[in-house]
Amino acid sequence: MSLLKNEPPAPMRSLGELFAMAQALEEEAAARYAELAAEMRAAGLASVAQAFEHLADEERGHAEHVMAWSQARTGHAPDPDMIRWQPPETFDEEEARGIASSRLASAYRALSMAVRNEERAFALWTYIAAQAEDAEIREAAERMAAEELRHATLLRRERRLAYHAGRSAGGADSGSMQRRSPLDQAAHAEAALAALLAELARSPAAPAELSGLAADAVAMAERVARASAAAGEDLRLPSGSAVVPASMEEALRLSESTVEAYLDAAEAARSDEVMRELQALAARAISRTASLRRIAEGS
Repeated sequence: MSLLKNEPPAPMRSLGELFAMAQALEEEAAARYAELAAEMRAAGLASVAQAFEHLADEERGHAEHVMAWSQARTGHAPDPDMIRWQPPETFDEEEARGIASSRLASAYRALSMAVRNEERAFALWTYIAAQAEDAEIREAAERMAAEELRHATLLRRERRLAYHAGRSAGGADSGSMQRRSPLDQAAHAEAALAALLAELARSPAAPAELSGLAADAVAMAERVARASAAAGEDLRLPSGSAVVPASMEEALRLSESTVEAYLDAAEAARSDEVMRELQALAARAISRTASLRRIAEGS
């Protein structure tokens, strides 16, 4: 299922429109988090209020970043009058109301909502990139997508800390679960995506671009293996055919998951060389996600 309830109804016509949309989304999120913080503080939930206040501050910082970027690229601040259509919802109002009215509100739950909001914003910008008819707009939208996913990565880290803090406070065992490393996750997702795209490409009606994307996924998985070796991890690439029904929806899910894994791995990298390689792979995966979304929309 798509992260968004609705798709953007039309392509962006200019960088000015893109910056106006970005500014509006960031300011709306900041305002809603601030409202939730006030509600939590009034309810006596200081730790949850603090989490929402932090999120509001983060969104204000994002809005300031968009403002500076707009000034640098267009020579003026974002103009809300340039927005031609209502963007799909990226802030989950229903979940926000649920947290505000729940006695089970927690910093972990607040951060979980924020992660999903950022992931929806990422999906929105990949849609906009896929629809873009101008290379400059497409590149800016892809950069926005990368920024939103970076925000989500940082929030996931804070969410993990909140989770373990909550378990420790409750007296539960806070020992870490065995899980794949981000590099391992990326390699498995790339290999699965390569197999799935190859299967999709065999359809007589499939666009030729899918074969190229499948080959690219194989090459990217090999790059992950080399980065893993450089990082001192013993990684074996999985092989075999796709194990889930082949669909563009699943291809998009896998492509998005590789971006997250690359960014997580880059964040944890101890070598600048490995970090740069993983960031490059993340950028390539973001561009691929936009391409897959464009293909899905045309199918």
